[in-house]
Amino acid sequence: MIKKRLSLSLVALIGSVFLFVIASFAWFAVSNIVNIGETIIETQDIDVVAVLYESYDDLTYDEVSSIDLQTQVPGDIKYYKLLITNNNDFAIATQVSLYGLTDTYTAIGGDTSNYTAGRSLAEVLLLNASNNIDSVTIVNQSLTSLMISTKVITHESVSIPASGTAELYFSFTVSDDAGNDYQNLRLDFTNLFIQSSN
Repeated sequence: MIKKRLSLSLVALIGSVFLFVIASFAWFAVSNIVNIGETIIETQDIDVVAVLYESYDDLTYDEVSSIDLQTQVPGDIKYYKLLITNNNDFAIATQVSLYGLTDTYTAIGGDTSNYTAGRSLAEVLLLNASNNIDSVTIVNQSLTSLMISTKVITHESVSIPASGTAELYFSFTVSDDAGNDYQNLRLDFTNLFIQSSN
């Protein structure tokens, strides 16, 4: 009799553990839906194509794969155009930033006293930015004044319509005030970062 009760107790224990496991899996399956108020959050793949162009005169643009500001002297201006095509059936908001700005010197064997003194080309490199979507612009701002950590946002939340293309313009001017105290300096960008969301 005791063996029979022990067997039944063991079966009941195993059964209750099994039911707990089933209930747990059911809960995890149901809890995959994230609710905030009445809205269910959905993620969508965003299909965007970006092409960068460069110009020395703001008239003739050639396709390039990077931003190159070598051999610029005070007063020089280099123009860039970024075409972003939205291949989606919904509008997207796009932010463009220059990411990973780092200072260094150009020639290892040259005079590095300007670099050692803490000078940066970001102090004398002026940014102008605009786009064909809205009227938001940046006019003659030094990269130093726009820098957040190691990032400079050139275009903030540009709304590109469904199946549309945005033209984002930016230029770099070496300030006329840049003197010999900025020689042998170099400024690198890790990448041009394009972030889109719907």
